[in-house]
Amino acid sequence: MNDYRKSLEKNLRDTDFRKEWEAQELEYQIQEELIKARIACNMTQSELAEKSGIRQSNISRIENGNAVPRLDTLCALAAAMGKKLRISII
Repeated sequence: MNDYRKSLEKNLRDTDFRKEWEAQELEYQIQEELIKARIACNMTQSELAEKSGIRQSNISRIENGNAVPRLDTLCALAAAMGKKLRISII
């Protein structure tokens, strides 16, 4: 288990932290999935920006949690990686 996961597990024991984490969980999932997909495609943010038409600075803000992407932005990023966006309601 990496240091991030260990730290997260520890912090999630705190009820206030857990409540805030759960309120923002979808945004965290978007960040994590985008980063994982980009890395799996061996692409830098700059390469993804060039292929998607989305500015690198916007990709950085999404990945850092400083911006919540629109659906069309996520679709463009997925397409640039040769992937499709799938959304599930569970």
